[in-house]
Amino acid sequence: MTRRILAAFLGLTFALLVGVVVPLGVITAEHDRQTFADQTTAAATAVASAAEEQLADHERRAPTLGTLTYRPALVGRDEFAVYDKVGHVFIHGPAQLRVTPAQVAAALSGKTVQQWQDNPQDALLVLLPAYAGSRIVGAAVVQRAAQPLNEQIASLRLGLGLAGLVAVILASTLSIGLARWVGRPLRRLEATADRLGAGELTVRASSVTGPPEMRHLADTFNDMAGRLEALIGSHRTLVADISHQLRTPLAAVRLRLELLHDDVDSTAAGELTGALGEISRLSRLVDGLLALSRAENTQPSPVTVDLAQLVNERLAAWSPLAQERHIELLPSSGQGSVAATPGHLEQVLDNLLANALDVTPSEGNITVSIRQHDDRVRLEVIDSGPGMTPAQHANAFRRFWTQPADNPSRDSTSGSGLGLAIVHRLITVDGGNIQLTNIPGLGLAVQIDLHAAAGRGPTTRRISVDDPLGPGEASHDVERTEY
Repeated sequence: MTRRILAAFLGLTFALLVGVVVPLGVITAEHDRQTFADQTTAAATAVASAAEEQLADHERRAPTLGTLTYRPALVGRDEFAVYDKVGHVFIHGPAQLRVTPAQVAAALSGKTVQQWQDNPQDALLVLLPAYAGSRIVGAAVVQRAAQPLNEQIASLRLGLGLAGLVAVILASTLSIGLARWVGRPLRRLEATADRLGAGELTVRASSVTGPPEMRHLADTFNDMAGRLEALIGSHRTLVADISHQLRTPLAAVRLRLELLHDDVDSTAAGELTGALGEISRLSRLVDGLLALSRAENTQPSPVTVDLAQLVNERLAAWSPLAQERHIELLPSSGQGSVAATPGHLEQVLDNLLANALDVTPSEGNITVSIRQHDDRVRLEVIDSGPGMTPAQHANAFRRFWTQPADNPSRDSTSGSGLGLAIVHRLITVDGGNIQLTNIPGLGLAVQIDLHAAAGRGPTTRRISVDDPLGPGEASHDVERTEY
């Protein structure tokens, strides 16, 4: 915006300078030249009038070189001369003038001759006929140096140039000030809108500075943000309340079905087993919804997290399940500290390890690596599963999206499609990025880029007791998005 406003003001200023100031300078210079020429012509006329009587006497007497003592119209270093009617010099000043016979003849024929000369430098030569009554008795010549005129024109040009420069400076200053006056609140509003779009629903625009239209826009934006916060807050509260309220009756139904399972025949036992499976899946869905609601209501408050120690803790927690499935967990030797909200990375690792264990075949392995580069730290989880197709990559972070498992040993109905959605939300809340990449010969690599910790601060490695995504018995109920 600053560049566009500056370009507009400078363009308008240059247009005014070219359309007004330059023509004014040209017209004024021509006027000064014409005034100079008129004054020189008047001086030549005065010389001719003063020499008129002597020229008339010169016709009646023997030709002699006359002398002119009357010089009221001559100024400074003006040079002059008087010619008789046959073109001979009758009177001349102290310097010789470079007058051609053709110019003298033209003056004796009754014409006025004006000639700008370069030598002597910048001078005006004027020749006029001298009359005695109605007869031409000679010609008068005046040569006036144009240095004062040139200095006057140079001063005029310098003044107009300085005025134009001042106008350009004022236009630039005014345009930059105007652009900042309008642009600063716009940039603040843009940054506020970005923060609101990133999920920081409590952010509001400042409406202290700027033009009235900007202040009105900021007020309108704040009203919209307030209504949006209330709407999303009520939605999240509803989802969280429903999920929380469903957990208790689901647990009670599951307990009753388990008690009935041992007291029924084989046919009913099979049906009860299927019902228990559906109850378990519904419980995982409710837990996932509750976890997602918590993630969406989380405001970022990052602390310093020792990522290597956290990875080792989570791998140790998932080792029993990995050993049961004959899968090797390979920890990384890398180091790195990141800035993250307490509890987020624990949930992220638990979801990713749960998914990786589901898709990795027996005798496979899962690698967790850490690499730091400048101000970013990459956490990477690589499994030995079948990877993902492009279509699966495009839908992986969508809520409730599931894909049948390629591994026949896996229960394709165990997931409800919230695991990677939760991971994506937790990572983006902390300002990180996540992407999925197939590695030839291995499987799927989940790559997470996080901000490196700027300095020492409180360190968190502990997960919440109420977190439904922790390992152990609850780990089998962890929401697992299908690959």
